[in-house]
Amino acid sequence: MKRILFAAALVLSGFQAAIANNIQLSNIHMGGQNATSHFTMISYDVSWENSWRTSTNENNYDGAWIFVKYRKVNTSEWRHATINYSAPGTATASGHIEPTGSTIKPAIDGKGIWMYRSADGIGNVSFAGAQLRWNYGADNVNDNDSVEVRVFAVEMVYIPGGSFYAGSGGSEAGAFKAGNTTAPYLVSSAGPITVGSSAGSLSYATFAPNYAGDQAGPIPATFPNGFGGFWLMKYECSEQQYADFLNHLDAARATANFTPPLTGAHPNYLPAVPEHAMDGMSWSNLTAYADWTGMRPYTELEYEKASRGGNISAVPNEYPWGNTTIVPVSTLQNINTISEVPDAFTNCNNNAASTRRCGVFATPTATRDTAGAGYYGNMELGGNVWEQVVTVGSPAGRAFTNVNGDGYLDPAGASDISTWIASGVNGARGGGYTASPVYCRISDRTNGIGLYVATVTTSGIRVARSAE
Repeated sequence: MKRILFAAALVLSGFQAAIANNIQLSNIHMGGQNATSHFTMISYDVSWENSWRTSTNENNYDGAWIFVKYRKVNTSEWRHATINYSAPGTATASGHIEPTGSTIKPAIDGKGIWMYRSADGIGNVSFAGAQLRWNYGADNVNDNDSVEVRVFAVEMVYIPGGSFYAGSGGSEAGAFKAGNTTAPYLVSSAGPITVGSSAGSLSYATFAPNYAGDQAGPIPATFPNGFGGFWLMKYECSEQQYADFLNHLDAARATANFTPPLTGAHPNYLPAVPEHAMDGMSWSNLTAYADWTGMRPYTELEYEKASRGGNISAVPNEYPWGNTTIVPVSTLQNINTISEVPDAFTNCNNNAASTRRCGVFATPTATRDTAGAGYYGNMELGGNVWEQVVTVGSPAGRAFTNVNGDGYLDPAGASDISTWIASGVNGARGGGYTASPVYCRISDRTNGIGLYVATVTTSGIRVARSAE
């Protein structure tokens, strides 16, 4: 008997930003159940603003990471749905339906799909009638079970593979450099990186008590060093995103990850300002969120790649928008709303009283500088909230690999991936809303490892997934 009945949609994105992201899911329903092969189709429409794809300059595109959670009726546990996968280049054979103008690329572990423009273009996108094949039999759902489904979408940016410079050649604390010089270090392969003062090695200065790291190595080939392509969240995790995450955990796991400014009670936690970046996030909060979404933390070398760009000459002491000019937020219009914007040109929310709307500086006519954007289009890589990243400055950090989350947390509400949660694995980059401008520079490593980061209360969440 056909009993797979009910579908609904929530949005995990920078959330409802009227002139920045504003990803929307609608018209969610299920149909086309195949009781022989134990799959059904999940249909949806998706749209978002200020999208792009280009074959020149940045040679990249934005898109959405889309995944599905389900629960059987009369149960409380949300499970991660297995989405059908087929070999690259055979999207039709995978059983998914791509609306005109879009590409659906399923992840090889079945945890979700990327959806993005199929051709060059810029502006808002709206894709109607997309369909994903959910292999519910692989998830131990029976043909006659009644289930409830949630579809989630996170705006992402594709960072293409290739060489890039780590370090700027400037005066940033603990910045990367090439051997016994002051020049930036060229990351030219995905292979291991020697660490030291010899020619061809990466080096950096440290300072008590080793906030920049232990100056040891090598950085193994298994460490995501930014040379390989990867997807990175376009915006920092918003309060609404984080509330949606907690509301789709069981009560015990949600309680373990709860923090203000959210209010309310499970499963109806509410954000104070839905559009603002979530702050006060611990490394445990970040890894739990990454695991639950099927993504992973990103590394400090990937942070420099996303900020500076590939094969782009470094500018000493530069900010993520590519120059040395920083204009902090002063006053805003429509404060604490989806239309929050600065009154005049500003490109960084630092030395401020609170976080701001995710993508607050983005407009349809903004340049990289005026939007405060990284080279590939990621927003707020400097200021707003600290970027929590995996460090190269500790044994635990260097042991990190590009394993992705499986959609589930351990009974205590933490990630169950051991290499993510070891002591000293993380550092912080980019500065937060209370930070001095020097901390917002791309290559500043004042908080290179987690010894100091534990005391930073203005840390946020941004996660990634390696390209396939």
